Amino acid sequence: MTTHRTVAPKRHVCHLGSLRTQKAHSVRKNSLCDLEGSKVRMANLSQRGGHSFYDFVEPLDPGTGIMGDGLYAELAKTSAFQRLKQVRFLGGIDYILVPAPNGSKSRYTRFQHSLGVARLALLYARQREISYQDRRTLYVAAMLHDIGHAPLSHSLEPTFLKHFGIEHHKATSDIIAGRVDIGIDVYQVLRWHGINVEQVIALISGEDSSFDGLFSGPINFDTIEGILRSHSYATASATVYGPEAITRAAIYRDDPKSRELIDTFWHYKNLMYKTVINSESGILADFICQKFMEMNIRHFSEKDYYTTEDSAFRKMPGLRELLTSKNFMYISRSYANEPINYRARSFFIDQSIPFKSEMDALRYQQSKEQKSLLPHSATQVGIFGPGWDLLNEHTLRAQQTLFR
Repeated sequence: MTTHRTVAPKRHVCHLGSLRTQKAHSVRKNSLCDLEGSKVRMANLSQRGGHSFYDFVEPLDPGTGIMGDGLYAELAKTSAFQRLKQVRFLGGIDYILVPAPNGSKSRYTRFQHSLGVARLALLYARQREISYQDRRTLYVAAMLHDIGHAPLSHSLEPTFLKHFGIEHHKATSDIIAGRVDIGIDVYQVLRWHGINVEQVIALISGEDSSFDGLFSGPINFDTIEGILRSHSYATASATVYGPEAITRAAIYRDDPKSRELIDTFWHYKNLMYKTVINSESGILADFICQKFMEMNIRHFSEKDYYTTEDSAFRKMPGLRELLTSKNFMYISRSYANEPINYRARSFFIDQSIPFKSEMDALRYQQSKEQKSLLPHSATQVGIFGPGWDLLNEHTLRAQQTLFR
């Protein structure tokens, strides 16, 4: 297995940039950290070794040093990777979350997210000065980590697993290894360019903990990009810090400022799950997608897993219209004749564990709890809508008091 040589990361002169702060009423006085101070330190870190601006719509640019690589160009053109343009980032939740995220009509996709994760992997490669071959293996794994997602992502995956025995981990490895038709050209591109297919699959699955565990650990490229991308959906204000700042913080472990940034990021992850994924809207979105697929299961086969959301919607008449309806909350609950069971996840920090990459699995933890949403309950889980900034700094402060 290829291993990378560890070289002390280069330090770059930091320049403070101006940061705008959002004013909102305080919901609690207590907090674990001073977020205003954190934002200044985030600005410092964001200037280290590279880009200071992160574009969620088009994450890759010539500055990443990838555009001239034939491997990237050929991989991006494969039908399997292009399909991700038609798979929205948050699945069913995406259709009801906010009509126009951050005032834009653009919706994010798994395609954009995958390129974003590749950008973070390339940032790591530059900072660690890893070999050319390791760099290519690293960004290929980043690009392909979500290639096995179904239409509507996690919203339909339980039903595909129940009826056809397929989920995104298996689908990802099958595509990369060329075991399914849509993956043949992916496999051929990787082999042609001398990429170790088995290592790519091992990195994505977490079996290979190389590259400081930034694939296998809780603080990883995928989570960093995904949580902050979700944050940009849910708030009317700009993201308070970018994915690259968090990635650099995960690399510069000797800096106490880095620990503060990573800890704050982990609190944000907990807040995203609480206010979006496990909100009433989030639970109902997943429920109604699975309900409609069950109602139309005779029209589905295993091959539909590898299609697009437009294709899936054609086999579930009325679903798109319901997800985008202003009466979604009321109508979707009428389909539930019994409690909707779901697994709620919470994320917390064990402050007694050292801030070292090899200790992340012990320091940054999560808990899972089985919960139920009652069919006619409107308040059991949080409700969100386009008028509420879910992730303003003061909401975060209130959330952080849970971790005392």
